[in-house]
Amino acid sequence: MKKSIGIIGGGAAGLFAACQLKRLGVTETAEVTLIEKNGIPGRKLTLTGHGRCNITNRKDASRLKEGYHEASKFIYPALMEFEPEDTVSFYENVIGLKVKEEDNNRIFPVCDSAVKVRDALVSYISDYSKILCGTEVTGISVKDGFEVATSKGQYHFDTLILSCGGSSFRETGSSGDSYRFAESLGHTVVPVRAALAPVNADKDSVDFCRALSGVSLDAGISLYCEGKKTASMSGVILFAGFGLTGPAVMEISREILHDVAGKDAYLELDLVPGTSDEEFDRKLLDLIGGHPDTKIATLLSGFVPQSVASAVTARTDCGDLYAQGFSKDNRKKICREMKHLRIRLKGAPDLNAAYVTRGGVSLKEVDRKTMESRLVPALYIIGEALDIDGISGGYNLQACMSEAYLAAKAILSKKIC
Repeated sequence: MKKSIGIIGGGAAGLFAACQLKRLGVTETAEVTLIEKNGIPGRKLTLTGHGRCNITNRKDASRLKEGYHEASKFIYPALMEFEPEDTVSFYENVIGLKVKEEDNNRIFPVCDSAVKVRDALVSYISDYSKILCGTEVTGISVKDGFEVATSKGQYHFDTLILSCGGSSFRETGSSGDSYRFAESLGHTVVPVRAALAPVNADKDSVDFCRALSGVSLDAGISLYCEGKKTASMSGVILFAGFGLTGPAVMEISREILHDVAGKDAYLELDLVPGTSDEEFDRKLLDLIGGHPDTKIATLLSGFVPQSVASAVTARTDCGDLYAQGFSKDNRKKICREMKHLRIRLKGAPDLNAAYVTRGGVSLKEVDRKTMESRLVPALYIIGEALDIDGISGGYNLQACMSEAYLAAKAILSKKIC
């Protein structure tokens, strides 16, 4: 008799796992069943890359691993075993989707459609795997294999892959089921919080952000909480009606504590990165001396967009002032706002607006070379269920694909049938 493999969750990680099981030939000797509670698999996958699906990043594994923060050492074997080039080859040569490379080594399908990516993955596995949609898993127990209770009955599997996602974008079905099931099987779950999420400004800062909604620029950005700097980086930020977003803001969002509401917490923006406070002050002083009949806001537009310059001068009550007679105190105010602009936080980023979650099943309890649980034999944990989150740019989907490969390879090596 064929042995049975169950995959709990039909998001990116679950679909990739089924694809890897088929590609490696496991489905010829074992029955594979994918259980998905939504009416169709891959709902969250269709939202990735703003609907275009940034499937991977073409950096080599040694560089790519640095985008996974504290999990870089854990994820490295997976990235080495199944590299971005392997992912590109799978899409182009196995499921027939041509890809293209864009800025920062990001890889997208030529069709620019995440829906077509999802459909191609489902089509590839549909002849070899049983896909049970609209089926919610209610419990998992270990009993001569795995007993999986669902809304449509009981299923038994010899091997189980847990891949039902994290807690972000709950409307897509990512409601934290992975954590609940992992805990029921004895695993430790690191508390989750939002990562790759926009940041909401408090009432004292939101009007400033709203007035600049849609404006982006390169800036330095630092996170402060109760007077202590806890993180910093630089990159593109984008002002929005609710606060801040953009790549640099979303990347630093993972560092914001879940209990930040009510604390003295803010993001400090350096609108002239690469220039010290003293250098900027000298440059501003030179401009003031050389253009006495020019408004200060106009002079600042040489450093930042005109709309930002106007907002900064208005914030310091210097909006209508000219260079001639501009006081030293006013110059200090301008320097402070241009180099240390504070946007106070309303609270922690919303998990439902986050692209991924930080936290999940403790990596100490998973074998990084096989993705098998160290606590429960024949249980494999992949995807956002794990305490792994990557930066934006194809990192998170590549992690899912590489982890799925390790799990499929390990299952095949056990000769379970």
